[in-house]
Amino acid sequence: MVGIKNNRRARYTKKMIQETVLDLLEDNPINNITVTEVCKKADVNRTTFYRYYEDIYQCVDDIEMEFLESNEPPEKIQPVSAIEGLLTAFYNEKKLSNLVFVEGKTRLLEKLQDAMDQNGKEFINQYQSAYLMAGMQSIMKIWVKNGMKETPHELTKIIIKIVFADNLQPMRKFLTSGSKE
Repeated sequence: MVGIKNNRRARYTKKMIQETVLDLLEDNPINNITVTEVCKKADVNRTTFYRYYEDIYQCVDDIEMEFLESNEPPEKIQPVSAIEGLLTAFYNEKKLSNLVFVEGKTRLLEKLQDAMDQNGKEFINQYQSAYLMAGMQSIMKIWVKNGMKETPHELTKIIIKIVFADNLQPMRKFLTSGSKE
């Protein structure tokens, strides 16, 4: 065996453990999943599990980090392209998308919020960032719950339209009439 990290069999085993954890998370909260259950379903022994992870939480963290690292946008990318790239990544990882947006069982959204704050701090303040991220999360949650019927490109257009409130501009006069500015 040439080292665990680059060994084909080791990568396969680690992937099987991760997929099993994702499968179990579809029906169970993370704190109800046991290492024994994962090992039985993944057909690995406990020693093998512990070779890669301390516990289920570390496995989920590893899944999240691999997802984020494999979908890191280039530094000089337009925000619209970054959003579409992220949506495409979630579209291709439906199990992870369901867990993140419907069940909220991971910290992936916090990590995405941090990335957004770091990459957009010259354009928006922390309140705008929180507002935009909460809105995008809600849109993505509906998208995932509805079976991801729109393509990532179509959903990106929807998000941009909402962010710029294109269809709400006529309401502006109504909402501000009679108020003292």
